[in-house]
Amino acid sequence: MEDKRKFIAWIKSHKKQLIIAGISITTLIVIVVGIKNKSEIIKLWGALQEKIKRGGIYSSKWLETATDLELDLEREKIRVAYCSSGTDNRAASLLQNLLWRFDQEISKRAWGNKTPHAPTIHREHGWYLTNNE
Repeated sequence: MEDKRKFIAWIKSHKKQLIIAGISITTLIVIVVGIKNKSEIIKLWGALQEKIKRGGIYSSKWLETATDLELDLEREKIRVAYCSSGTDNRAASLLQNLLWRFDQEISKRAWGNKTPHAPTIHREHGWYLTNNE
């Protein structure tokens, strides 16, 4: 029992040195592991920087920086989820708003600053009427 008390007293009197030693050993281990895996850490850092640069998926930043192919693929996923949302009105509303954001970005890329206008077609029986009517 007395040995235990002596040990506890020794720990209490050397608490600062033990904490510093623990931090130092941990720091050394991190440095050694970092040096051994330098290329992997550089790849991870680059991936994190790219993720920050592009933004989270479906964010405004992501929509602006995504390629046309990525936009088409992700929009299709959202469209399928919207079509299968069934009676869940809240989910359908959120998905529909997301689809509109995708459409807005796709339209902006296709038209730029121009306003899209459909061609005017005049038939013999009036505007936008087929010849059969």
